[in-house]
Amino acid sequence: MIIFGPLLVVVGVGFFCWLLFTLAVLALPLFVGLTIGIWAFHTGAGVLGGTAAGLVAGGATICIGATRARLRAMALA
Repeated sequence: MIIFGPLLVVVGVGFFCWLLFTLAVLALPLFVGLTIGIWAFHTGAGVLGGTAAGLVAGGATICIGATRARLRAMALA
């Protein structure tokens, strides 16, 4: 029974590291989209223009990240 404590600690730390990096990957496009959307709104694009600019910027960030990951996977294969 005493071996389960350290084993569960290692598994728990590994799980939280995986969760942290997964959420960080998803938070970057959200942050980019919000930043560009707010910037566009403040430069006079309006609510609809700011929303559209934020969505396009967030989507482009996701696409660029996915493309880089695929290229890296192909290079390593």
